[in-house]
Amino acid sequence: MLACLLGSGASAQTSPYYIGLSQTLGYDSNLLRLGLDENPPADFFKSDTSSTTTLLAGFDQGIGRQRVFANTSLRDTRYQRNRAFDNRGYNLRAGLDWSTVERLSGSVNFNANRNLQRFNSAEIGFLREKNLETVRTLTTSISLGLITEYSLELSGGRTEVSNSLQQPLVQAREFSEDNVALGLRWRPSSISSVGLTVGSTRGLYPKFRVTVDAQQQPTGFAADRFKRDDLELSATYRPSGASSLEAKVSSGKTVYDLNSQRDFSGLTGRLAWTWQPTAKLLFTTSVTRDTGQDSYATAIFTLPATADYSRKNTVWQVSSSYSPSAKVSITSSVVYYRGELVRTIDNPFLPLEASGQDRVTQISLGARWTPLRSTQVGCDLSDQDRRGQGPLGVSLRGTTFSCYGQLSLQ
Repeated sequence: MLACLLGSGASAQTSPYYIGLSQTLGYDSNLLRLGLDENPPADFFKSDTSSTTTLLAGFDQGIGRQRVFANTSLRDTRYQRNRAFDNRGYNLRAGLDWSTVERLSGSVNFNANRNLQRFNSAEIGFLREKNLETVRTLTTSISLGLITEYSLELSGGRTEVSNSLQQPLVQAREFSEDNVALGLRWRPSSISSVGLTVGSTRGLYPKFRVTVDAQQQPTGFAADRFKRDDLELSATYRPSGASSLEAKVSSGKTVYDLNSQRDFSGLTGRLAWTWQPTAKLLFTTSVTRDTGQDSYATAIFTLPATADYSRKNTVWQVSSSYSPSAKVSITSSVVYYRGELVRTIDNPFLPLEASGQDRVTQISLGARWTPLRSTQVGCDLSDQDRRGQGPLGVSLRGTTFSCYGQLSLQ
């Protein structure tokens, strides 16, 4: 939601600089991510209301052929009943878009955010302390126009994920990865393009597993490295100003040094259709099949184990945006997620392998009103129904509702 606030605040200003203040009141019916038949632990409450105060600031400045921008939000969140989860977080986004007088252009983008991260009880158990997850991403890209129809594109980046809670089960989720891709794009006409990209990723879970000595005392951590190589074919087609199609198909292989049960080889991809029947109404439909990076270490009967909650996942999504006037907008979306769950134990004498599936349906609705150039108010409603199958599946239900008001000054 804050990303929407930042984008709206920046675009509404005639000056490249802005500063603002936002106040949000929210409700979560399942803040603790408890299963349908679970009760909250002592001194904790399943549902809660929250208050978030956010300070906004940013700028977007063009300098000749270049564009420099940055925006940030600093927020303080307080819960009415589960005070242990009170936290302070932030979002930061900065970047540079550049081009030369010839056929060379590119961009550099940096994103960082810190949020309260909650896990359902089937993942790593109930956390009585707050855990703040920090994600930092740096991406760069360079495009060289070879001739009128062809361009060569080089991109790369780095992602780092860290957690504040110093527990082995939480620290095992930390990882970093570096990626690079080289692609050739062909634009035979103004309404279509085709691209072929070769990509490579190298990553590391630095605290994947706790190591112990002969007396079973912890001695440190064992790291797990992984590598992924992909060949991707992409295409875009815009038959009219009201409709566009985007497709990506990737054939890749992922290999882990320690967590070999997560190895993956096969096809992933995405297909999306955008349709704008009128100037006020927009629909987007997409289906995505991908792999995830949510593997973590755990323990079953004190034995080292690995649980994986996103080895493969498929997401179907339909979203819409309706703007009856320049000051009012209404958004909605329906998302259906299907994921595979895997668990193996690194002990040949007691193999406790298990699997399962997740089925998640989420319905969201939002409304925005901008009565003045410097003022915006809105509300968001989301309902999630998760159904688990197999030993690793967990079923839960949660509804969130929030309303906010924002004031921005040039």
